Amino acid sequence: MKPIPALKPLAVLAGTWDTVIRWSEETHKLVGGPAQLSGTATFEWMERGKFLHYEFGPSQWIIGRDESSPQYCVLYSDDRGISRFYEMTFSRGVWRIWRDAPSFHQRFEGRITNRGRTIHAHWDRSTDGRKWIRDFDLTYTKTTTNR
Repeated sequence: MKPIPALKPLAVLAGTWDTVIRWSEETHKLVGGPAQLSGTATFEWMERGKFLHYEFGPSQWIIGRDESSPQYCVLYSDDRGISRFYEMTFSRGVWRIWRDAPSFHQRFEGRITNRGRTIHAHWDRSTDGRKWIRDFDLTYTKTTTNR
């Protein structure tokens, strides 16, 4: 399946990825359990390429874009009943996602390497949008491609 032109830059994400999350020391103290988790994430085209669907564990995203804007939008939901809206950019091998919500700001940055087969990323959080704390590091390794 081919994506619509506005989503074509995201084609490198389509597929199945092995993932490894490594909690920061501070976050690990909050969440407990293992310091590192492994899993599988998938990016699949939906609605004939009009949206990109991401699933990782209990979380799901729907990614779309207004063709007149360089930014994408991400709708997030998970099994806890949490629903969020993020802004996103994807350009020259750098993938950024962020939200500026009262008392809970978040930002993500991923760098695509190895000819699109690896993404080294991290999530940060902040209560005020000025002082940031690393939440976790995340590595994606592509196992299959869904075009």
